[in-house]
Amino acid sequence: MRIGFFSDTWLPNIDGVVVSMINFREELEKRGDKVYVFAPGTEKAINENKDKEIFLFRALKIPPYPQYKLALFPIRAISKAKSKKIQIVHCHGIASMGLAAIATAKRLKLPLVGTFHTMIPLASKIITKSKFGQKILGKLAWKAVREFYRPFNLVITPTQTIKNILIEKGVRNRIEVVSNGVDTDFYNTKKDAELMRKLLGIPKSKKIVLISSRISKEKNIDVIIKAAPYVLKKNDVMFVVQGGGPALKSYMQLVKKKKLEKYFIFTDFLPKRELPFLYRSSDVFVTASTFETQGLVILEAMASGRIPIGANSLAIPELIKEGENGFLFEPFNTKECAEKINYALNLNKREKRRIEANARKTAMNHSIKKSTKKLRALYRELIKR
Repeated sequence: MRIGFFSDTWLPNIDGVVVSMINFREELEKRGDKVYVFAPGTEKAINENKDKEIFLFRALKIPPYPQYKLALFPIRAISKAKSKKIQIVHCHGIASMGLAAIATAKRLKLPLVGTFHTMIPLASKIITKSKFGQKILGKLAWKAVREFYRPFNLVITPTQTIKNILIEKGVRNRIEVVSNGVDTDFYNTKKDAELMRKLLGIPKSKKIVLISSRISKEKNIDVIIKAAPYVLKKNDVMFVVQGGGPALKSYMQLVKKKKLEKYFIFTDFLPKRELPFLYRSSDVFVTASTFETQGLVILEAMASGRIPIGANSLAIPELIKEGENGFLFEPFNTKECAEKINYALNLNKREKRRIEANARKTAMNHSIKKSTKKLRALYRELIKR
């Protein structure tokens, strides 16, 4: 099959959408398919792009999130898609390249698939603190989502939780659940658990709490920072924050304000090859995000045999089952967050092994191989029609 991925975000930006596309692209091409990527890019990225199957379009940065861009003339994607004889359009964004995906599918009479990756309507909580304003903006956003997906033959969600929300909000398309699979061969329990500890200069006496994420406000990393003093009362811990983004400086300033500098390490984004070692070097993984449609980083931690701790919000409890393969805390509750971290750090060896093994099993159920098999079956069905 010849597949076109249309997205409003691509490398060098790193987020869940980009990682999921890379994972699917690699697995699809292992099976003999061709995947072409259509995305916005900077002048530098366009000039340096050597991949003939990636088409980048000049774009404008979005001020609050400079790593995201609006393509200026995305309609040119139609001729590119036609020249590559694309058989199906898979849209991974809802801005300029999303519109280009719709136009391409319509002009070339191709089946149109779209994955709902991001809870855009929840952005109203970031834009305004007014409950009334949030309600109005949320309603408008959901109306825009319904209109955007109207021409799609199929909408994909990474979790059943998000499928249920879309149905509740009036999205009338056919909706299928396909997990954004994790590479369970790459993330595994056999990687050296001491390597990253040594590289980061963290002594064996200290336990490591890992936060791996795009660093933005909706990830609520401040909750974990505020929970840190409660954790430090009971455990000798180093908090490692892996990732970059628009809120990085503000979170670093918060750590300084709380006088926690000697307990936090900010690494920015590490190369992909180093991430499995980082997960293995940690003792627990924590996310306070209330914005997740799935949470690939949670699956990466689970695949690495590490205990995940997450906010009991949106799709996270679909992955993390309390006391079975990880732990949940009430969103924004810093003390409960700290309690769950402390509890996980002080499990006896037998209980720790049980939960870590269950975490790995959960990740195996979301492997990229399984997800790609299901995705290909859907592609073939739509192309055949």
